[in-house]
Amino acid sequence: MGIISIFYSGMDFGAALIFLAMWVAVVLVAITCHEFAHAYAAYKCGDSTAKERGRLTLNPIKHLDLFGFLMLVLVGFGWAKPVPGNPQRFRSFKRDMTIVSLAGITVNLILGIAGVALCILFQYLMGAVDYNVFYYFFQFFYLFSIINFILAIFNLLPIYPLDGFMFISTHLKYDNPFVVFMQRNGMFVLIALLVGLSLAGLYIGSLADYIYEFFFKLFTWGW
Repeated sequence: MGIISIFYSGMDFGAALIFLAMWVAVVLVAITCHEFAHAYAAYKCGDSTAKERGRLTLNPIKHLDLFGFLMLVLVGFGWAKPVPGNPQRFRSFKRDMTIVSLAGITVNLILGIAGVALCILFQYLMGAVDYNVFYYFFQFFYLFSIINFILAIFNLLPIYPLDGFMFISTHLKYDNPFVVFMQRNGMFVLIALLVGLSLAGLYIGSLADYIYEFFFKLFTWGW
């Protein structure tokens, strides 16, 4: 799910431009909060490297990887600049690496769930007041939820250099065959996986939709 799908959705050009602006805004917020979470968690665990290099900030420019950002906007998956760190500064290596590696994923999940709640609110207002007034608010927070869920799912993959790999490698020996293989070939594996999923007609965005629906039904259960 990305700009390409928006322009092939059948909506008129003006509406597509509005959704494009929403998409870019949501992507910027989602990846900025993700990377900020890593930097903040590392700082609280004793590693001030990210802060010293200007990454403990909510300024999106500091976190953008141009190609990763374009990929996320165009097709629905991508990445930002990795937050620099020095694990030797951690007070407890395994504990703090676990916290830092999962911080971004956790924040994206929280933001995605909050987006679902706001979708429910604006859907109610659409029916109770004026559909046109709140329609775009609903659509914005729908995109907000989906993008944050996509980032969380994508980063859970145990493939270098994603957060899922960082979490798993923290609890394995440095010379573990899986760790060594991923450190050498992780990017190739990641690209092959994403291409393979696309050719098979499977998308991370579809899984994000299922998560959205789960929380939507959970929050509106009994209504």
